[in-house]
Amino acid sequence: MIRRRVLEIADVVGGRPTGDLREGDPLVHGIGTDTRVAMPGRLFVAIPGERHDGHDHLEAARDAGAAAAMVESAFLDAGGRLPEGLPGISVPKIRPALADLARDHRRRLTGTVIGITGSSGKTTIRSMAEHVLAGLGPGTASIRSFNNDLGVPLTMLEADEADRWVLLEIGTNAPGEIAHLAGIADPTIGILSGVGRAHLGGFGSRAAIAAEKCALIDAVAANQGITIANIDGESITAEIDRRIADGIRVVTYGESSTADRRLRRRAIRPGGGQEIDLGDFVGEIALDGRHNAMNAVAVVELARRLGVADADIARRLSTLSPPPMRFVRHAVGGIKVVDDAYNANPESMRASLETFGEIAADADRRIVVLGGMRELGVRSSALHEEVGAFAATVADVLVLVGDEDAAAIGRGALEAGFKGVPHQVADRAAAAALLAARVAVGDAILFKGSRAVGLDRVVLSVLEEWEARG
Repeated sequence: MIRRRVLEIADVVGGRPTGDLREGDPLVHGIGTDTRVAMPGRLFVAIPGERHDGHDHLEAARDAGAAAAMVESAFLDAGGRLPEGLPGISVPKIRPALADLARDHRRRLTGTVIGITGSSGKTTIRSMAEHVLAGLGPGTASIRSFNNDLGVPLTMLEADEADRWVLLEIGTNAPGEIAHLAGIADPTIGILSGVGRAHLGGFGSRAAIAAEKCALIDAVAANQGITIANIDGESITAEIDRRIADGIRVVTYGESSTADRRLRRRAIRPGGGQEIDLGDFVGEIALDGRHNAMNAVAVVELARRLGVADADIARRLSTLSPPPMRFVRHAVGGIKVVDDAYNANPESMRASLETFGEIAADADRRIVVLGGMRELGVRSSALHEEVGAFAATVADVLVLVGDEDAAAIGRGALEAGFKGVPHQVADRAAAAALLAARVAVGDAILFKGSRAVGLDRVVLSVLEEWEARG
């Protein structure tokens, strides 16, 4: 993690020292943003937000052991003060200052920095890679899904100068974000997991999303690095082919016959997980689904490039655990529950449904609980209907949570020939009540939807009830 003197940090971010510096120029080691946890020696960054403002917690930061604080000048101009005993740095705006500090820290790192982007799969690839690269020595990876203009700098600033590797998720909601975040990360290896229709409302077309994602390739190329990119999709193939023609280094992967690293075969394991065959690599993955097989292809290529032996890659892939709320299996009281409730877009919905169909083929009933997807723009209704049509091929019972989006999924299912009657409920409480009344021993249940729908709470309700039943 970053280790710098307060006055040195002030110089890096163009800030002004303020507050109590009578005890000298303290050494900061690490960044903190949450006063609910101990932060001895850290620089507390007072992030302003719509619901919470870090400037309201300066005394708590001091009491938690912060060595100093970074505040916005508007806070001081409005009469705010740092508490006694807490020196600080005043900056015009927190976010640009944090980015400047992360860029400066990046120049001190000696390990390989890997940037990961794509419409889906970023967190799973990061989690896989973290597990596989652990044998190389110390490293740092994004916490949870820290992939925005706060998460990327905060992760970078947690990296140690001696780290062998740094894994950074890089996300986007609007044009230009990946270029900005990649400018902070300055990666030497990129992974592009593919292009789907997440955030379609902010970009307008899949081609525009592809162009945005490929900004990571450009940033890596500026470092004379290489990007590992999935080419299963016309829009991304066009962007990648143009860059390869210009001499940019890209290793392609996918199921396409033109991919440099091709998933040739996968076999589902009865007890969970699967085996993958890349031609020159065969191994087991302790995660389910075609999409995770594809994620593993990218991780195999990355690990090989960093010097991990194939035997070690295979051993570590076979002992993976999924990140929370990303197709996590539970077995309780005679039912099976799959928690894939972290988030959703059209491609991840289809992947989740396909995988559920594979692993729950022997269930008495397959109950599919779906919530809506967000940020899809004018095509939202049609895309929800598309999900419903695919759900009709998997579900015996269909529970839909929400209003317009849920109704569109139901329409799509019925038009595709769904034999039952979709159960549409208003919210997660109603979903939990319906499932409490209808779930029976032998059922398998899938939960999938955007995080805002709150299906993770329904998962907990079902698990707690069936654990109580014994």
